[in-house]
Amino acid sequence: LGLAFHPNFNENGFFYVNYTQYGPRRNIIARYEVSSSNPNEANYESSFIVLEVNQPYYNHNGGQIGFGPDNYLYISFGDGGGAGDPDANGQDLSTLLGTIIRIDIDNFDEGLNYSVPDDNPFIDMVARPEIYAYGLRNTWRFSWDFNTGYLWGADVGQYSFEEINIIEAGLNYGWKIMEGNQCYYP
Repeated sequence: LGLAFHPNFNENGFFYVNYTQYGPRRNIIARYEVSSSNPNEANYESSFIVLEVNQPYYNHNGGQIGFGPDNYLYISFGDGGGAGDPDANGQDLSTLLGTIIRIDIDNFDEGLNYSVPDDNPFIDMVARPEIYAYGLRNTWRFSWDFNTGYLWGADVGQYSFEEINIIEAGLNYGWKIMEGNQCYYP
């Protein structure tokens, strides 16, 4: 679903992928190293699982990953699928589904294969501290405008509206209460 090269790839040879695995169905964020014998190949044996997120349905796995200007890894997760977000993940801060998260992959918190930056917006709340923004249906692509610093995200709509959002720390983008600028269930 996504691939990102570590900001120090030339020195460490690390890159990160986001893929869907089945049995059980889940997104896996994994680090790999480039092959020592061929710079155009990955060393499959170097797989290091950073994070796994269970997926309740077959669609809306998000997928984009990328390193921001702050060198942290940003990852989008869809709401988990099912028409209309039947599990209400988009507004649930206890799940990573329906979010963009922000993590530090160069340092580890206890029990994790990453750490959470101290300035993440939900770090001191009853929420998953990895969350950077939420209320997203399926932000399958995002990128930074390096002139303005804005993070732009493309979010899939349900029936009526697709969204292009400027993603800001701590903001709720409304799904499943809103689809675009309209109430989803008026």
